[in-house]
Amino acid sequence: MILRLDQVSKSYMRGGQSRLALDSVSLELHPGELIGVFGISGSGKTTLIRVAAGLETPDSGFVSYKGERLDRMSAKQQRRYRRREVGCVWGAQPWEHGLSVLEYVALPLLIDGCDYRTAERTARKFLLACEAEQCLGSDPQRLSDGERQRVEIARALVIEPRMILMDGALSHLALMEQEGIMLLLKSMAREARVAVLVTDSGAGAMLGADSIRYLSDGKLAGEDAAASMGEVVWLPGVSPRQPAADA
Repeated sequence: MILRLDQVSKSYMRGGQSRLALDSVSLELHPGELIGVFGISGSGKTTLIRVAAGLETPDSGFVSYKGERLDRMSAKQQRRYRRREVGCVWGAQPWEHGLSVLEYVALPLLIDGCDYRTAERTARKFLLACEAEQCLGSDPQRLSDGERQRVEIARALVIEPRMILMDGALSHLALMEQEGIMLLLKSMAREARVAVLVTDSGAGAMLGADSIRYLSDGKLAGEDAAASMGEVVWLPGVSPRQPAADA
């Protein structure tokens, strides 16, 4: 197991009232595994990803990475976790003004102190792996939605993370583009032993995931929630997950 959320709750103040975004959520993610979580807008999907990425601190419960709780890590360890262990892909991510596709993908490495030539070479490698090499000579503002998401995934992968966390980046894509992105993520999970957690508004975008979970009003249904909307959906041809050994 690489990531564990244990009875995580998180609330926010809105309009002078406390709103519960996550309600005692528990989830495990293993290397080589792709989990999809779906739910309507406001169900807690983005908060789930932000908490898993270490960008939000739970009000109760805890998040652990490879057995170590995030809240017990030093500030330096937490920064490394966010910058080197986790690659995030967000829906409607703004593009840094004036950057080419190659510069945009290489930017996380440059920020981390990598020399430009190495960062550029690594960025090209992951654009190729994401089948987005045709984007290199394109105007970033003229990329299709599908091309843009492949570039975003290449940027998330350029730091060679152990996990990819993807929030709401499929809904605005055509069905064939959704399928292509999910095939890409599944390939990365299997071949590179990357753990992948994807959230979106509909279960249809999750085809190809090892399992699909349902999030509603901050509650994530458990695997024993049979005969309810929140039960785990095992997809055709996919056997229930067996815990994978950490690589």
